[in-house]
Amino acid sequence: MVLKNKGGEIMSAVIFWIIVAAVVIAIDIATSNFLFAWFAVGAFVAMIADLLEVSFGIQVVLFLVVNLITISIGYPWAKRKFKEGVKRTPLMEETYIGRVMKAEEEIVDRTKIKVDGIYWTVLNSGEVIKKDESFKITGIDGIKLIIKKEEEV
Repeated sequence: MVLKNKGGEIMSAVIFWIIVAAVVIAIDIATSNFLFAWFAVGAFVAMIADLLEVSFGIQVVLFLVVNLITISIGYPWAKRKFKEGVKRTPLMEETYIGRVMKAEEEIVDRTKIKVDGIYWTVLNSGEVIKKDESFKITGIDGIKLIIKKEEEV
């Protein structure tokens, strides 16, 4: 198959499909998404079809069908495969869970405490915590830290 470009020059469909493959791989590298690389497989199949002298319309259909198949199978597989290797970084407040601190004042139900220079509202889910007693941060409820007296935990 032979195509004409803007200047009226003749361009082989093989070159067209190579350009399509190169562009989608470049987009995939730029976005780090691993979605567009599957289009290169479709471009490769269309290029093979051109070498077998299949019409350009059929090449486009092959390109689209192969892309649909490779994206529907390959993308979810790749996403699962690469997600396993990436360890999730905990949020700052998630790193507070399990931390033992000393009460600067009596904590009956709720109060504010300073953790790493940031004031947090805390909800006491256990006994009253007296001044200088230890408590443990046991969880997070929205923007509030949940605490319990250390002996109860």
